[in-house]
Amino acid sequence: MRLNRLDMNLIIALEAILRLRSVTAAAAELNLTQPAVSQALRRLREHFDDPIVSLAGRRMRPTEFGEQLFIAATQLLNETRHFSQMRPGFDPASTERKFSIIASDFVLKVLFAPLLPVLAREAPGVTLQMVPIDAPSDARFQRGEVDFAVIPDRFLYDGHPHQRLFTDDFVCVLSEDHPDIADSMSAETYLSLRHVVTEFGGTWRGSHFEQWALDNAISLKVACSVPSFAMLADCLVGTPFVASMHRSLWNSLPAGTGLRAVPHPLPVPRISENLQWHEIREFDSSVRWFRDLVIRTARARFPDS
Repeated sequence: MRLNRLDMNLIIALEAILRLRSVTAAAAELNLTQPAVSQALRRLREHFDDPIVSLAGRRMRPTEFGEQLFIAATQLLNETRHFSQMRPGFDPASTERKFSIIASDFVLKVLFAPLLPVLAREAPGVTLQMVPIDAPSDARFQRGEVDFAVIPDRFLYDGHPHQRLFTDDFVCVLSEDHPDIADSMSAETYLSLRHVVTEFGGTWRGSHFEQWALDNAISLKVACSVPSFAMLADCLVGTPFVASMHRSLWNSLPAGTGLRAVPHPLPVPRISENLQWHEIREFDSSVRWFRDLVIRTARARFPDS
């Protein structure tokens, strides 16, 4: 489609160049050659009569007008993606639809795995795509490419609607035959032990517990760090190590793990998990249906939240 000699592919290239500040990175993301993206940038410069970006070292820096174009292009692409997904009605029993959801493996285990049997009955043609929590998924949500995110309060995206799903607290998990811990432990003992922790790395912001510990200058003696909440338990059996774990994740573990839980000795605040969706999807009937299903499942699973 062309509008005044500007087609949609050029707008897609413009958004990628301005977001990534690199023709090479934009070409890789768009599955195009670098010369093709350079040619797109040349056409955009001619069309708008502005350099749009200039080199600053090895990266590109948008011009003042380029910054305006980035905001406009992002909004236009979000609205176009949403427009392409619109249908006259949404019948869950007959519709084939994919919902993409940013969520941790903790949320997948305690909320979405129990939701799947309901989904299979009510909407057999619906597919869920679980998206890992990381910096690229942040950008995809902001661009409107991802339908939902399930995230704690402190990580909510500005300007987008959300609904609280559930709250949870933390327990301290250790080997069943731990030689030094009975039914409880002091904060001093807890801090003297070695820990299995989650560490997601990259540019991600860390878990609720990680961020709280960082905010309060609490340093743990780390025996092992893992990129998954579900892996914490596997790394504790037969060791003198301890781990801080969501209570609902602990309760979801099968009997006979060789582990036990004691009250957490530190005042870790409860975590509140929220369902968030992009503002352009606020009135999408399929999004409203799935949102209500997730909220209903969360209330059934966490009645005291």
